[in-house]
Amino acid sequence: MSRSVLKVAAFAPAVVASTLLTVTFAPLLPPLAGWVLFVGGLVAMTALSCGLVEDFAIRALFRGRRLTTAEERLLAPAVTLLCQRGLGPPVTRLWVRDSVHPISSWGVGRRSVIVAGGLIAAVRDGQLPSAQAAAVIAHAAGTVRAGVVRCDAALEFWTLPWQLVRAVGVGAARWFAWIPLAGLAWRLRFTVGGIALVQGLIDGRPASIAAGIGAGLVVALSYLTPRLAASWATAVSQAGDREVDRAGLGEPLAAYLRRCSRSPETMERIHRLVGAEPAERPSLATVSL
Repeated sequence: MSRSVLKVAAFAPAVVASTLLTVTFAPLLPPLAGWVLFVGGLVAMTALSCGLVEDFAIRALFRGRRLTTAEERLLAPAVTLLCQRGLGPPVTRLWVRDSVHPISSWGVGRRSVIVAGGLIAAVRDGQLPSAQAAAVIAHAAGTVRAGVVRCDAALEFWTLPWQLVRAVGVGAARWFAWIPLAGLAWRLRFTVGGIALVQGLIDGRPASIAAGIGAGLVVALSYLTPRLAASWATAVSQAGDREVDRAGLGEPLAAYLRRCSRSPETMERIHRLVGAEPAERPSLATVSL
């Protein structure tokens, strides 16, 4: 499956669900409010898809902020290394999200890289060397350069209704998790969905058939969506790893990954990063850290 097809498949359920929710509830609003919501949503979606309001989207949708002067000085060695590899400013612009504590970064849109507050704290405390910090940020910048996150701001905006419903559902699931039959019903959801589908078909009425098909589809998506999302996350990770390796930062990223986990997936990433040496790879010795 190609990367484009995989991304469409991974995001299609959320996009379709959000569209249906909007179409269902928008008519319940006052006419002017519904019209503004519809037209404004389309305009915002178009602008985000074209990268016209990316800075606003980073602040509003991803809760990012610009680096302070102190943070810029702190990350200066890592940013210098990124710039020499063509992955730093002005090709990409760095943002910070304070609420994320693990060491991480991720790309959004056409030129934005969001750095977790945990990464900055680790550099400040001397727990993360500059080369490894640069490699972690380079991975996110690589996904931006590869174009795999180009429409993520638009998708984040369009799927807000589904995210809200999912958050409510997750909260309700946690609330009822103490009930033994609730967990059993979730594990047996395939049977429940199959019974609903068969009953709808046997009943024969259009409404019952539609309800049965809808129930079966929801159950099928509950199995399929997590797998598609995991496959897309793997594709994004691999795209970032390729760009990191091309930039000559594979070894620092591998060193950081060795600190995080020894899982088979992580070890496979480490092997990809250090298992093969490109013919001409920039040397880290060209930068004094």
